[in-house]
Amino acid sequence: MNGIEKFAIFLIRNAESISKEIVEYNLGKLEIELPGEMIEKSITTNREFLEFVGNSLNSADEAVTEMFLQWHKKHLEKSQAESRQFSFEDISSLLKPYAETKLQLINMLAKTSIKQGLSAEEVIFVNNRTNYLLDLSITQSILERERLANETNVKNQKVITELSSPIVPIQNGIAVLPFIGEFDLHRSEHIMDRVLPRISNLKIQCLIIDFSGLVTIDNEVAGRIFHIHKALALLGVHTIFTGIRPDLATSIIAAGIDFTALETFGTVQQAILSMSLHSQRQLHMS
Repeated sequence: MNGIEKFAIFLIRNAESISKEIVEYNLGKLEIELPGEMIEKSITTNREFLEFVGNSLNSADEAVTEMFLQWHKKHLEKSQAESRQFSFEDISSLLKPYAETKLQLINMLAKTSIKQGLSAEEVIFVNNRTNYLLDLSITQSILERERLANETNVKNQKVITELSSPIVPIQNGIAVLPFIGEFDLHRSEHIMDRVLPRISNLKIQCLIIDFSGLVTIDNEVAGRIFHIHKALALLGVHTIFTGIRPDLATSIIAAGIDFTALETFGTVQQAILSMSLHSQRQLHMS
């Protein structure tokens, strides 16, 4: 049995005590207090990591990488539920002492491997393997947290888009659709794919699209507005536009956008009043 094999057995047998020492060292560096249950799980995870290191010392780098990624994914799924209770500031605090803790562990393993009679070349190998796995672990953890954050952002953006494009029925056959914030491609597609079918299902005959909450109008935004206007016309829905503020009007004129083909009013109230008068005239005429 060579020195690496002997050290691997020693590391596996003593993984628990080494893990406790490292966790205690790490706790002394943290700026936040961890619950007891999380400390115990941290000791267990570190012990299992050291056991993995011990079992990997006789394997090639390529095989170790694949094995470790599978091991890490399994343990990451277990720890995600606990980590969600911490804010990003807490997570930053947990990561701050990483470099010092890593150095402490490497020094401990180096001293232990020397005591176990490993050659200088073998000590370097143990240190390199441990360093590599530690760095791979932190990299995968950050990538996974970034993935979860992106998923959360996409879900939040979807909710914001839906809340920013509500259909508000105000009278029989009449509803208001306020444009709020930035009218980007995502919002435009949401209206075409999700809002227009609802307008048809609600049997809306006249839709008032209100611009008062819109940030700005340029040629690109105007193109999307005209596209929605045409789609509504094909559905047999009469469209009125309201809420063109002075600053929006200035932007429209400066961009050379022609809104004369659209029926516009200053406010939603003015549009409703105009429709009421129009309905009354039609009744009188009939």
